Amino acid sequence: MRLLVVEDEKNLNELLVRRGPAAAGDRFVLDDLMVDCASRQVSRGGREIPLASKEFAVLEYLIRNQGVVLSREKIAGHIWKYSYEGGSNVVDVYIRYLRKKIEEGQPRRLIHTVRGAGYVLREET
Repeated sequence: MRLLVVEDEKNLNELLVRRGPAAAGDRFVLDDLMVDCASRQVSRGGREIPLASKEFAVLEYLIRNQGVVLSREKIAGHIWKYSYEGGSNVVDVYIRYLRKKIEEGQPRRLIHTVRGAGYVLREET
């Protein structure tokens, strides 16, 4: 993960102007996964990964909350705008789609299941 150190507010403002507003809050990098929310582009290890609309929405929610365990209820409520019913597996299905596209053939997993709690996007420890 790259860390940018800005010494003062003036330099920060110059950096934001130079890079544009989308770069400041809409591009996320986790390990070798890059998600650009403004352009809706996803790549891992330099390889572009095409995602369907709902797949991208789930990934965006996960990466904006990286390191936070998100319950199925929270994901369903945010993406599908309805109350999660325990019998529905729609969240599990989309997590499986994302894993297949993002993790297949990769040495490290990024999407983790927390038993009894939900899912979290983080680097493997």
